Amino acid sequence: MSQPKTRDIRPAEKSRRRRRFAPLAAAVLVLGHGLGSAFAQADIPRQGTIEFFSGQYGIADPLFKTVYQPGGSIQGLGFTAALAPYIDFYFDLKLMAKNGLLSHSQEESDFVLLPISLGFRGALSVAFFRPFIGAGFDYFAFLESNPIGTITDRATGWHVTGGFYLQFGERFPILPFFRMKQTFVKAAAGTGTINLGGFEWGGGLAIAF
Repeated sequence: MSQPKTRDIRPAEKSRRRRRFAPLAAAVLVLGHGLGSAFAQADIPRQGTIEFFSGQYGIADPLFKTVYQPGGSIQGLGFTAALAPYIDFYFDLKLMAKNGLLSHSQEESDFVLLPISLGFRGALSVAFFRPFIGAGFDYFAFLESNPIGTITDRATGWHVTGGFYLQFGERFPILPFFRMKQTFVKAAAGTGTINLGGFEWGGGLAIAF
């Protein structure tokens, strides 16, 4: 008596299960096709970018923060060149200028920093999202001027960086981007050192060519 009912119910249950999982299966297929197309696009050759950057840079040295206050605006130009699939070379030239007050006399003090960075990074393309991560070397030229005197000097160091581009279409050459960078640079200051390294973040527009 029970077996005929069982045979009648099971096909109906299987049909309902197929209908229930059909949207999920379709979504998986669409996602898989999209990711496959995205990684295929990563093989499209490209030469590089010219970049316009604006952001914030916080010099880590405690004495610097006392005179000039934490953080500061930094702007610059950048250039990238594709060396191999997923590998880029990059070069950045930036400028940072700050005004502050000397700790004891409260006299004005001016500080100008010219950071030059170059390095290598790995980059991928996943649909319109292009993340990257890299590391490289830094050359800092800086000037400090106040009633005590004027100091010009330079220092070298290294950095790690990461971020992403947004690409709206394969042929659209304007790429908005966001980038973070941690720099490690120390300069001689009398008998000690000053830590000019710090955390940088910002974004801008890149022109792909």
